[in-house]
Amino acid sequence: MNDEVEVGSEEKGYLGSYYKATILYPVGTCSDYRVKYKTLVSDNDGTTPLEWFIRASELRPVPPEIPRETKPMETYDIVDVYDNEGWWIGVITAKVEQEYRVYFPTTKQEIVYSPDKLRFHQEWSDGDWKFPSLG
Repeated sequence: MNDEVEVGSEEKGYLGSYYKATILYPVGTCSDYRVKYKTLVSDNDGTTPLEWFIRASELRPVPPEIPRETKPMETYDIVDVYDNEGWWIGVITAKVEQEYRVYFPTTKQEIVYSPDKLRFHQEWSDGDWKFPSLG
């Protein structure tokens, strides 16, 4: 297998986050998979990449990168922010000098990030990437 994917967490406190992983092998009738995370580690030793069983509905391909030259980020864009070892969905609320203020609806927090920590949020739907909109 060894397909690169992102795992969307449905767990409380992690809703709206995605973590890079590699599919190791299917389990059962291919509705579940064993994955190895790229950034999350095992509680056992704190260094071994975490392996876990994941439902197929929690997996998606790694989204394509959108070059900033093609589409600059603006206020009210829905973005993913890389923080705490994963990508978290938020909304840009302001540009502060060279950084962006991002609001996270799941935690009701607003935090400032450098542009290198942001990417445009994309949803995997019907085998294609789509840009969600507010409203």
